Amino acid sequence: MIAAIGLFVVGILMLWAGSEFVTRNIGLLARSLGVKELVITVLGVSVLSSLPEMTVSLFALAKGDAAISLGNIIGSNFVTLTFVTAICALIRPINIHEEVQARESSWMILSSSFVLLLAMDGRLSRSEGVLLILLYLPYVVNVLKTARAGAETVPSGAVEKSRLWASAGTVLGIFCIIAGSKIALDSGVLLGRALGISSVVMGVLLFAFGTSLPELTISLSATFKQKSDVTIGEVYASNIFTQLVVLGLCCLFRPMEVAPALTTFAMPFLIVASVAIQLFVTSGRRLNRIEALGLMGFYLVFAVSQFRPLPSLESILGF
Repeated sequence: MIAAIGLFVVGILMLWAGSEFVTRNIGLLARSLGVKELVITVLGVSVLSSLPEMTVSLFALAKGDAAISLGNIIGSNFVTLTFVTAICALIRPINIHEEVQARESSWMILSSSFVLLLAMDGRLSRSEGVLLILLYLPYVVNVLKTARAGAETVPSGAVEKSRLWASAGTVLGIFCIIAGSKIALDSGVLLGRALGISSVVMGVLLFAFGTSLPELTISLSATFKQKSDVTIGEVYASNIFTQLVVLGLCCLFRPMEVAPALTTFAMPFLIVASVAIQLFVTSGRRLNRIEALGLMGFYLVFAVSQFRPLPSLESILGF
């Protein structure tokens, strides 16, 4: 018990230190490359922070448990989109850049809808995995087209030195976040078992949160530093990458059977939450505290559904 508590504290400290490294260096790295911070967030930080989802899902597939693999992807995306965004907005309302509103938010809805469409027949094949990965490519191209518009730069003589230190600091920070999330999750599971918490509760409270810890720590650190583009951009971009690339790679590794509960409630509810956020940010390019409470409500409904199955959205809407 004492060892588990100690490891949990170490994991949390590593998460904090790693997020500080990332948010302190991401601006310098962007300026040294002559691109916007949002581009580094979308194409670098969000991809690397999705490694926990990728490793957990692939290991689950290797053990033949497709339900855990796909459930982890959908569950962690829901935690990131609702809980993480809500916590950040409750701390400080988030101003949404027009570019994020028009691109990341729309792509989040598109990727969620596409996954649901492919999963409706109860199976995700290797060919569908290829389609998911291919859909990510136009998103990347779109990001690169706007990479240098409005970007700040550093003096030419300091470019190479700035790029080296900023790259090293960002990579070190992400490594600390990933390692810290693994340590915190594993020790948290041990503590849960020692305290007699059931596997179902641990799954909802620790498993989905565990793979979402990198996104949570980076977004919180960016929120405190008033870097709203990094906060919401990291959340959206991470979810887009997870749903298209991580899920696509899992399908290539091994075709998956899709549990009916995912296609009748979890996946449609993720789309509903995505649309709700789009409506919130469209109303004034700002996510305020009242809207954040609404997002937290979405998460609580999702969490409750893990303990007591809720009726499908089709039955609620009378379809």
